[in-house]
Amino acid sequence: MKRSAVRDAALAALLFALNAWIAWRLFSVVYTPHWSSIEGAFIGLARHLSLHWSDFSWWTIWRCGMPFQDTYVPLLHVTVAAVATLAHWSAAHAYHAVLGVTYSLGAATLYLLARRLGAERPAALFAGLFYSLFSPSAFVIPEFGADLGNPLAGRRLQVMTVYGEGPHVTAIALIPLALLALEYALRRRSGRSFALAALALGAVFATNIPGTMGLALAVFCWIAVQSDGSRLAALRIAALAAALGYTMVCFAVPPSSLATVFGNVGPMHSGFSTSLHHTPYLLPLVFAAVAGVGWLLARTFVPLYVRFGAMYAALTALLVFTARQSQQFELLPQAGRLHLEMEIGIVFLLAWLLWLIYRSSRYARYAVVLFGAAAIYYQTGIYRWRARIDLKPADATVRSEYTSARWLDANLHGQRVYATGSTGFWLNAFTDNPQMTGCCDQGNSLPALTSVPFQINAGVAPAEERAAIEWMQTMSVHAMIVNGPDSSDEYKDFQHPERFETLLPVLHREHGDTIYAIPQRNSSLAHIIRPDEVATNSDRARYVAAIEDPARPEASCDWSADGHAVIRARLAPGDAISVQTAWFRGWRASNATVERDPIGFVLLRPTCTGDCSIDLRWTGPWDYYWSALLSIGGIAFALYLARPNRKQ
Repeated sequence: MKRSAVRDAALAALLFALNAWIAWRLFSVVYTPHWSSIEGAFIGLARHLSLHWSDFSWWTIWRCGMPFQDTYVPLLHVTVAAVATLAHWSAAHAYHAVLGVTYSLGAATLYLLARRLGAERPAALFAGLFYSLFSPSAFVIPEFGADLGNPLAGRRLQVMTVYGEGPHVTAIALIPLALLALEYALRRRSGRSFALAALALGAVFATNIPGTMGLALAVFCWIAVQSDGSRLAALRIAALAAALGYTMVCFAVPPSSLATVFGNVGPMHSGFSTSLHHTPYLLPLVFAAVAGVGWLLARTFVPLYVRFGAMYAALTALLVFTARQSQQFELLPQAGRLHLEMEIGIVFLLAWLLWLIYRSSRYARYAVVLFGAAAIYYQTGIYRWRARIDLKPADATVRSEYTSARWLDANLHGQRVYATGSTGFWLNAFTDNPQMTGCCDQGNSLPALTSVPFQINAGVAPAEERAAIEWMQTMSVHAMIVNGPDSSDEYKDFQHPERFETLLPVLHREHGDTIYAIPQRNSSLAHIIRPDEVATNSDRARYVAAIEDPARPEASCDWSADGHAVIRARLAPGDAISVQTAWFRGWRASNATVERDPIGFVLLRPTCTGDCSIDLRWTGPWDYYWSALLSIGGIAFALYLARPNRKQ
């Protein structure tokens, strides 16, 4: 048994080394040419974390403020920030180095899963090699092959680098580990194996939402293809391990954040909303069909890993193909991204077919080895060719995204700005300036931010231009970056960018970007208003007039930390204070009650008059303390189950 485990570990290490050799530039590259990628936002997230370890519970730099838990599921980004801090690397370097590890892990974990599901060692090795050097989705979906430039190139690496799917690819590398741990727990039925399964599931939960969706589908297929004597036990173990796994990471992904994500599903995914409204029965029918076919396959002599691969490939392929027109119809949100998970099932099937050929005769074995060696040599060259393209080093300093961000950092440090396109993606990779928008849509809590950017970018009529400026004043935006024709911004979202020349003062021009000042009376986020001057989504004129009125007393707002401000003002009876930061139930204030205004900002009702000092503090989302207690309890229980003196 020990010799077998050593051999499996050696082959898994070999697969890791092969993938690391293909993508070796990931371990040293800082910036790549893919400035249209959302990875800029992920690098910005890790950068801010690495610079603010003692204070990041209130995330000030995106969407007028939000709880840190609402930014993005945190495991990868916290890991990147820790590596950047400990290694004294830039966040961009650390991000790519960590992805180099997780990308290389994918084939190794898949090999280990195949072995745990009963694959013979050569068959499992075939699966790992297929996954390392072949992307079935490039053939199944022709537009993916065309996007690669060669359908024999690596889709997984391209998606990770060109499109910024690092968290998703990381989660996919962890999915086989989670299934392996579940299968181990099912066969061993021990506390330690169960704790490991819960930990593996929790790691995926804390890495990526689409990856968690892919994991859920994989676990469903794994249960469906179990034999009759194991199916109910597999269901019970998976359900309990998932519950414990979520409990362990509850503090990082609390129910309040999940509620925000689910609340944004409709606005973000119109095709999924359409399917729920018109054909809510389709998805249950699909799962019922998979369960039925899995039950039938379990009565055959087909190996478990093949049964799982067939069901997982079929289920994910169906979801991917029904999402080809995702704005019109999709059975799950962003189901098209599951083509990477689909590849796991397909390579299991390909490996099994190749194993059947390999074992059929001595001559077949020679042919598989001979042609396999040639294919490995050829495909390694193709994959390394594509990796050279995707991982070519780039000079950030010649980009407008960089120069605009650095100017803001030097001249308007700490003031909120409006940026769009790749400029918005990359702004916080180079500066801590807060953004009106920023990443990520699923964490948005201000309904206005779903429509206001379009009004600013595309509103070319005079009334629309005035409304755009009024909105930015309402949102305490002090500067706007407008990308002209010569800008290196990849999207150039502004229609007729020159239209702001006569409306706003120019602060800076460089590399095709123009930074305009948005008229603001002062830099404070706090303003004294009367109750009838509260801003609404349909009427902001009186609010803007009030905060810009030079005769109105000012309210200072000194932020000693991202989630702690001291507001000082001379107040008359009935005065209110508008704080231009997003309201959540965790805000607390001394000498004032805290409310949500119609825009979604903090509105303070002071209980003092005259010279007043109000201490405004972020204490965490409404479930902050009990989610922390659940995580502590879940981790403690898992450690109890895994204690060394327990019988295994």
